[in-house]
Amino acid sequence: MAVDTLLDRAGELKGQLLEFSQQPRYARVFREMLADQRDDAEGWDEGHLMLLCDSFLLEHRLHNGRIVVEEFVDARPDLSPQERQMLLGWRDVVSGVFEVERRDGPALILANLVDDLTYRTRATTGPSVFRQTPRRSFLLARLVRVDDEWMFSGPTSVLRPAERKVAVQLALEMALRMPEAVYRNPEKLAQAWALQREERQRFVRFFGTDLVVVPGSQAQRRLDEFYAFRQEETLRENREAARRAKGASAPVVELPLELVDAETVAFIYDEDDGLDFLAEFGLVEEAFADPDLVRRRRYREHVLSYLHDDSVAPTALRRLADRDADKASALFRRLLKRPRFDWVRDGEKVLRSAKADYFARPCLPTVTPVGERLAAYARR
Repeated sequence: MAVDTLLDRAGELKGQLLEFSQQPRYARVFREMLADQRDDAEGWDEGHLMLLCDSFLLEHRLHNGRIVVEEFVDARPDLSPQERQMLLGWRDVVSGVFEVERRDGPALILANLVDDLTYRTRATTGPSVFRQTPRRSFLLARLVRVDDEWMFSGPTSVLRPAERKVAVQLALEMALRMPEAVYRNPEKLAQAWALQREERQRFVRFFGTDLVVVPGSQAQRRLDEFYAFRQEETLRENREAARRAKGASAPVVELPLELVDAETVAFIYDEDDGLDFLAEFGLVEEAFADPDLVRRRRYREHVLSYLHDDSVAPTALRRLADRDADKASALFRRLLKRPRFDWVRDGEKVLRSAKADYFARPCLPTVTPVGERLAAYARR
């Protein structure tokens, strides 16, 4: 099927997908999704509701773990293999702030400020709509693939070339809020891993190790000292950055009260999971050193929270257990009431069961690089 024909068909199928989603069972789930975001509902306009609807069709997981577009494809045995492939490909939505580089026949050539990639993009309504998007304007949009090209999906907002500062700020916020959008670009993903390795080496140079435990009352001060050291090293290595940052203070990352009020806080900079902060690490560390302590409620509750809290990466428990596998086995026998538990044999299974959501997510760096085009605009 030619791209023009497939694009026309894509417009038809998108309308049919929307109609399919109006069934009561989907409408009910959509209302639930809106209710989950009710705290942010003030100020919603029609465009935002259209955005949420598009996300619901192509990205939102239903109670059975599936997506509406997947069930639509299953319900349509009349679809051709090419149409099925296209519809299922729409689950991979590209969100971004796109700069219009030029017209190319019936398409726009768009440069995404978020991922630094270029997209040849069509509109199902035809190229006449592009009169509203002059060169160097910016589009807040979502794209889905149609064969080797892309088409707009959901609402699109247009910013004039003179509104570049607004576009840059929106792109920076999106890169920080949705780093996976940056990592669509393999070069940016590789750069992010390299940056994370460099950051971890700085952490180790400052603290002498990649895992340090401090009193909660000292946690904020020690973190501020690290970031001051980090800035000093960075500016010493980069003269241009030093010139731009002359007189600027080190960035401040404010720790939440639950950390500064804790007896102890662990700073851990793992190669894969990046920098993390763990409250009451000292208690959990003591329990691994003396498994009898889990008979006490306080110790037991904190070890269980490390096990079942999905925001706590399994790295911390692995490291504590690897110090003495026999003691780790004894601890989990008492904790889980499993007299035959053996950490070497059963430890990873327990972690994967307790932290299923963590293991279901792809392993991505926690450092997000800024694209070259976006960085150049931000410097201006």
